[in-house]
Amino acid sequence: MTAPRRYAAFISYSHADTHWAKWLQKQLESFRVPRRLVGTAGEYGPVPARLAPVFRDREELASANDLGGRITQALDASDALVVICSPAAAASPWVNEEIRSYRRLGRSDRIHCLLVPAEPGGRAGPLFPPALVEVIDPEEAAPEPIAADLSESGDGPALARQKLIAGLLGLGLDDLRQREAQRRQRRLAWITTASVAGMAVAAVLAGQAHVARNDALRRQAQAEDLLGFMIDDLRPKLERVGRLDLLDAVGDKALDYFDSLPSRDQTDTALSQQARALTQIGQVRLDQGEHAQALAAFSAAHARALELSRRAPDDGGRLFDLAQAEYWIGLVAWRQRDLDTAETWLRSYRDRSEALAALDPTRFDWQREVAYGHHNLAVLDDSRGRHAEAAAAFESELALYRAWLPGHPDDTLLRFEAANVASWLGAVNERLGRLAQSEAYFLEADQGHAANQAQEPKVMAWTDNRIDTSVQLAKVRMRQGKLAEAREGLRDAVVAASALSRHDPENTAWRRSHGNTLLSLASVEKACGDTQAAEAAVAEAREVLAQALAEAPEDNLAITYFARAALIDAELALLADRSGDAAAALAQADEPLSKAWQREPSDTLRQLSARHDQLQASLLERRGDTGAASALRRQALARLLDAGAGEPAFGHLESLVSIQRELGEFDAAEANLGRLRQAGGVFDAPPAACAIPSAGSPAATRTAP
Repeated sequence: MTAPRRYAAFISYSHADTHWAKWLQKQLESFRVPRRLVGTAGEYGPVPARLAPVFRDREELASANDLGGRITQALDASDALVVICSPAAAASPWVNEEIRSYRRLGRSDRIHCLLVPAEPGGRAGPLFPPALVEVIDPEEAAPEPIAADLSESGDGPALARQKLIAGLLGLGLDDLRQREAQRRQRRLAWITTASVAGMAVAAVLAGQAHVARNDALRRQAQAEDLLGFMIDDLRPKLERVGRLDLLDAVGDKALDYFDSLPSRDQTDTALSQQARALTQIGQVRLDQGEHAQALAAFSAAHARALELSRRAPDDGGRLFDLAQAEYWIGLVAWRQRDLDTAETWLRSYRDRSEALAALDPTRFDWQREVAYGHHNLAVLDDSRGRHAEAAAAFESELALYRAWLPGHPDDTLLRFEAANVASWLGAVNERLGRLAQSEAYFLEADQGHAANQAQEPKVMAWTDNRIDTSVQLAKVRMRQGKLAEAREGLRDAVVAASALSRHDPENTAWRRSHGNTLLSLASVEKACGDTQAAEAAVAEAREVLAQALAEAPEDNLAITYFARAALIDAELALLADRSGDAAAALAQADEPLSKAWQREPSDTLRQLSARHDQLQASLLERRGDTGAASALRRQALARLLDAGAGEPAFGHLESLVSIQRELGEFDAAEANLGRLRQAGGVFDAPPAACAIPSAGSPAATRTAP
C-alpha cells in the first residue's frame, strides 16, 4: 500500500552536514510562494502555497530502533528528495541507500542536489553520492545530477536557495525571481503608502497619540526582529559550533518581552510565532539540563497555545499544538522526578489527543496520538512500580494497534510500534509474575519484528529490534525451565547480532547489543552444564563490550553489560576452582558497578551488585573466612529486600532463594520458591532440559541481515 504524500521534501544528508540540513529545512519551510504563483500550473501540478512540512528527522539513525522504518515510510510519502552533497554524504551508506530507495519508487526526476561549501580541514573527495549517478534500470541513461551550489564561487546562498526552491515547485527560475521581485516592490510600495498615511495621521493626532503609535511600531518591529534573529539566524549558527549555551541571554530577553505582551492584543500569527520560539527555547534548556528554565519556556508556549485554541476550539491544528505543549511540560516534570505533576500533564496530553482524534477520524496521524498518550502514562506507571496499572494502559494501547494493523498491512513503522508495546507488556507481565503471559507477548513482538524483516530485509533496525526481543524472550523461557528453546533462540540471535555489528563497525549500540546477546547465551550454556561453550561466549562478549565501552565510556548500558560479563566470568572461574581468576574478574566489576549506580540506580544494578557480593562471599568462604562471607551474603540479601516495598520483587526471587539457602534460611527460601513455582517458574532446571526439542517458535527462525 502506498503511503499518502505527507512531506513536500525529504532531506538526505550525512551527520557531518547536520547544520546544513537544519538550515535548509528552515529555508524551505519558511518560504512563502508569491501569491500570484499559487495554484498556477507547474511542472508537477498546481503550485502550492508552502513547501512544508519537510522531513529531516535522522537524529541518531544508527542506534534508534525505529528510525529505519520511519525513513522508509517518509521517503514514500515525500514529493521530492533533496540530497545535501558533500564528501561525507558521498561516503555515507545511509545517504546512498535513501537515494536508491527513492529512485526505485520511480521518482528519479524529483531528486534535487545542494552542494555545500567544504568545511576547513574537512575530508576531501567526490561530492555526489554514487547512488545519484549509478544505473538502476538498464534501460535508462546514466543520470547527470544538476545541483545548486551554496559556495561563493558557485551560485552563492541566495541564488542556490532560489534555484532549489524553483526546482521543487516545478517552476522556471526566472518566473520565481520575477515574482519575488514584484512582491518586494509591492511590499515597498505598501510600506511607502503606509508611511505617508502614518505621517498624515501623525500630523493631525495629538503628540501623545503620535508617541504611542511610534512605540507600538517599535515594539512590533522589535518582536519581529527578535523572532527572526533567534529562529532563523542565531540558533542554526550556534548549533553548527556546538554553543547553544550562548542562546541563553536571548532566551531570557525573549521570555521577559513575551511576558510583557498581553495575549488578548496579539494576532494569531504573532501568538503562533511566539509559541514556536518559546518551544525552541524550552528544548534548548531541556537539552542543557536546565529544567526550571525549560519549564518556564514551555509554560509560556502552553499559555499561547491555549489562547489560540480558545479562539478556534474546532481547529485541530491548534488542539494538536496545545497537546504537544502539555506533553513537553509533563516531560520536564518527569525529568525533575516530580512524577505526580508529570502524570497530571501527560494525562491531559492523552485526553487532548482523544479529543483531537474525535475531531477527524480520517486523520490517522491524529488517531496515533491517542496511542502515544496511553504509552506515556503506561511507562510512567511502570517506572513508579505500578505494574498492574501499566499493564492495563499498555493493553489499551495494544488494542488500538491490533485494530489498525489490518488496514495498514504495509506500514512497517506502525507494526514496529505495535511490537514495541507487546514487548513492554512482556516485560511488565514478567515483573508481575505472569511468566506465560510474558512469553506470549514477547512472541507477539517477535512476530511483528519478523514481519518487518521479511518486508524490508535491508532495514537493519528491524533485525536489531528482533535481537533485543530474542534476549528478553530467552530470559523468560529460562525462568520457566525452557532451556532448549532459550538456547536455540539465543544462538540464532548471536549470529544475527554478529552480522549486524560487522555491517556497521562504527555502530557502538549494535556492538553493545552483540555483547549483551553473547552474555545471555553464556548464561544459558552454563545452566545447561556446557561450561566450555559458556566460557567461549563470555570471552567473546568481554572483548566486544570492552571495545564498546572504550568508544562510549559514559554509556550506562555499556558499563552495566561490562560489569555483568565480569560477574559471569567470575562464576565460571569459581565452578572451575580457579579462585585467582574469579577474584580478578570480581575486581574488574567493582568500578563499573559503582560508577553505573552513582549515575543512574536501577533494579538491574541492584541485582548485579547483590550477585557480586554473593560471589565474593563464596570466594572468602573458600579461603576460610566464613564470618566475612556470611556478612557479605547478608549485605547481598539486604540489597534485594526493600522493607518499604512489601513482598520482594518477582524478578529477584531466584537470587533470594540462592542467597537464603547459603545462609541457612530455608523457610524464607521455600516461601520465595513457592511464589516462583506458582508463577510457572523453575529454580535450577536440570541440564537435561536443554535436550528437549524446540517447539520451533518464530524466534528460532530469523532473517539474515
